[in-house]
This record gives sequence, C-alpha cells and structure tokens, in this order.
Amino acid sequence: MKKPVLLATAGMLVALSAGSSGNPLHPINDAAQTAPRVVENPYTKPQKPLLGAVRPDFELRDVNGVAHNISEWDGKIVFLNFWATWCGPCLAEIPEFIKLQEKYKEQGVQFVGVAIHSADEIKGYIAKVGMNYPALVGKEEATRVARSLGNLFTVLPYTVVIDPDRRIYFIRSGPLRYKDAELIIRSILNPEELGLSRS
Repeated sequence: MKKPVLLATAGMLVALSAGSSGNPLHPINDAAQTAPRVVENPYTKPQKPLLGAVRPDFELRDVNGVAHNISEWDGKIVFLNFWATWCGPCLAEIPEFIKLQEKYKEQGVQFVGVAIHSADEIKGYIAKVGMNYPALVGKEEATRVARSLGNLFTVLPYTVVIDPDRRIYFIRSGPLRYKDAELIIRSILNPEELGLSRS
C-alpha cells in the first residue's frame, strides 16, 4: 500500500508555500520522511489523522442534477476542491486548476470542484471560466462532506488530494498554487523523480 509521501526533497523544495493565508507549515523531522506536510491551522487540526486514511464515501449532485459518487474517480489522483463564488482565493485557484486538468488529464488526474452553493448560483460562473472538470454542488450536503474530510469550520478554499489507492494524500486549508499542485501530482506519478520512495 502506498503511503503519503513527503513533498520536499533535498535541493529541490524546502516546503510547499502556505498560500496567501500565511499559515506556517507543520515542521517535519527526519523520523517522518513519509508524511506530507500540512498547513498548521487551529480550525483544521483534526485533519492530521486523516492523512493516509481511506477517503470517506459520499454522493453529491452536479449542476445538472446528476448524482455522482466519489467512487466514480477511484484509481485516479483526485483533487477535491471546496469553493464558493464569494471566496476570492477560491476564484483565483480555479483558472490554475483548469490548466492542470488539461495538462494532466491523460495521466489520470481528476479535479472535482465542490461548491457550497445551489446549482443555479454557479452555472453562469462555471460557463464563464470554462471549467473543464466536474462541479458538484450542495449547501448543507457539501458542508457535511467537507467536515468528514477534516474541515470542521468550512474554511475555503479547502483541497483534499486522494491518491489512486483511495487514500488521503494531502490536505490544504487555504489557496493551493499551481506549482504546489503540480508538485503533488508529480510526487504521486513519479516519486523517484523527486527522490521519494513508493513504499
């Protein structure tokens, strides 16, 4: 079974940026070489035990009312991104996620947006930006899913990366930059390239 891996290697990357929120990253020591770094945030401290755990099961509807179970994307690298149109950092991320989805779609990467909205509230926006990945919606339902993934106070944006083995690989409370998201993808697809172990 693949373990979550450290996304920092000697000479390549000291730490993933904490995003515009300025939250420091949780320090890591030599004994924790197989653990990814997570943002130290008092609202999301319960997330830490989730790393490496099998993702919870859930079902939400898309903007057209079609129900989707998270298992639909099993076997892929899933970036599950919780967002809202009233969240400026969320809107800044989406164009970068669109680019990454296009770049890595053939390599089994799947972005999935979960909007804390009704379908009618976001249809115009996703058409305007040309979102090329699924947009699931829900207010209370999406909030419950976010909480099941450690986001107890529905901090936005909030991104959970699930590896092809259905395990929670990385969690970010706050914005996730293009270069950091791409490093996560590369660390799962080609860990040897970054000096990481597959074990």
